[in-house]
Amino acid sequence: MKTKQFRIGRLATLGQVIKALGKTIRAMSDGSLDSQVGARICNGLGILRTCLETQKLEQLEVRMSEISRLLGARTVVSSPLSIDHKPPLSINHETNGASH
Repeated sequence: MKTKQFRIGRLATLGQVIKALGKTIRAMSDGSLDSQVGARICNGLGILRTCLETQKLEQLEVRMSEISRLLGARTVVSSPLSIDHKPPLSINHETNGASH
């Protein structure tokens, strides 16, 4: 008896990867895909998903910087991917009753 090959389709976008994850989990659930094989596929798809999410975040960061530069904004958006978690700089105004 020949079994049908499990196919997940294209994996070019984040949506396609998420769809493939769902299809794989459903196939494991209904028994048409061995759970050990399915777990390996899900592991690889999870890694691919993380890569695509990181790529998208980097693209958004570049776009935000371009918009900020075009608008002449003085605030700098810290990278959501940065490892160091320094608090943003703040400007402290003296509030000792002096008028500005």
